Amino acid sequence: MPTISIVTVDGGGNIPPTLRIAGELARRGHRIEVLGHRRMADAVARAGHAFRTLDSLDFWNPGVRRSVPTAIGQTTRLASDREIEREVRDAVSAAGSDAALVDSLMASSIRGAQAAGAPAAVHFHTFLEFWEHSYRRGPVGLAARLRGADPLTEWARAAAQLVVSDAALDPASARRTPLERSAEWVGALESGVPATPDDSAPPLVVASLSTTWFPGQTEVYQHIATALGALPVRGLITLGGLEPDRELRLPPNVEVRERADHSEVFPQASLVIGHGGHSTTFRALAHGLPVIVVPMHPLLDQPMIGRSVERAGAGRTLSRTAPAERIAAAVTELLADDRARDAATALGARLRATDAAGAAADAVERLAGDRSTRRAPAA
Repeated sequence: MPTISIVTVDGGGNIPPTLRIAGELARRGHRIEVLGHRRMADAVARAGHAFRTLDSLDFWNPGVRRSVPTAIGQTTRLASDREIEREVRDAVSAAGSDAALVDSLMASSIRGAQAAGAPAAVHFHTFLEFWEHSYRRGPVGLAARLRGADPLTEWARAAAQLVVSDAALDPASARRTPLERSAEWVGALESGVPATPDDSAPPLVVASLSTTWFPGQTEVYQHIATALGALPVRGLITLGGLEPDRELRLPPNVEVRERADHSEVFPQASLVIGHGGHSTTFRALAHGLPVIVVPMHPLLDQPMIGRSVERAGAGRTLSRTAPAERIAAAVTELLADDRARDAATALGARLRATDAAGAAADAVERLAGDRSTRRAPAA
């Protein structure tokens, strides 16, 4: 039975697509060993995979409030730390893995996996446009290069480059840099069913900003709650397990939950308000739902995802400083916009028809097969 190492970190939206690929590989008979942060152990066990803790990731916790310099420093360490690279090398070697799938956040770990003799695929869990430009040319990419690990060089070192997003929405798919020519857009890995709102009840509007804390997040939640309170809708705010830094003032028609399973609430919704995270946005689109994107951080992928949703005609983008009145107006406009609903419906149908997990698993299997053939004894 071939063994495949999945090298990842708890970054929030990167985990669902990673586990979907792991699940598809396991379904095909491969033994999966996930290498990651110890907080992930329970989720990986529930998914039915073996897990190995990477002690060198103990510094990482995106669920706590961090200053911008601290967040940049820690993300840089993920991309370039030699100790993480060595621990990945040793773990992949100990597992005797035939191939590895490495998170794009952990660029230098590609070297570690391949030093253990396992061909590695790197998977980009949001637009390649973000990784090539905002990330690699921004403060994290610059700091990683100063530490001796240029993310672009490390990603190109991988035996395969998999973009788990929709090529039609990713601006990078239309260009032809060397990385873009080698990359394979396998499709977005978020699942969904066509949403069927209850027409006998007020529209359900779901707000879900992030499982990572960003400055000003409580204020944005409050503006959303106030906006929905002024409208004939049902509001549901999900906090992603994060506790606001002050109590929210809630109108009678708005509910707050610490956590909510999107696969349970999105099928009944009419509209989603999100932060532009790839996972949340594409989960909403996979249900055929229009999206209002409120980017929480200008250096992340959120603004470009919001712009792509707007270009596709399936939503709007608002500033995180937008007052409640502007949010209420956008909700009203989008709920009444048949063209936006039709665009989101068409996008959802396309996303659901794409076997992204299967395409990603095919690519990893090819690498595992190459390794097995190379090390097979001569007849």
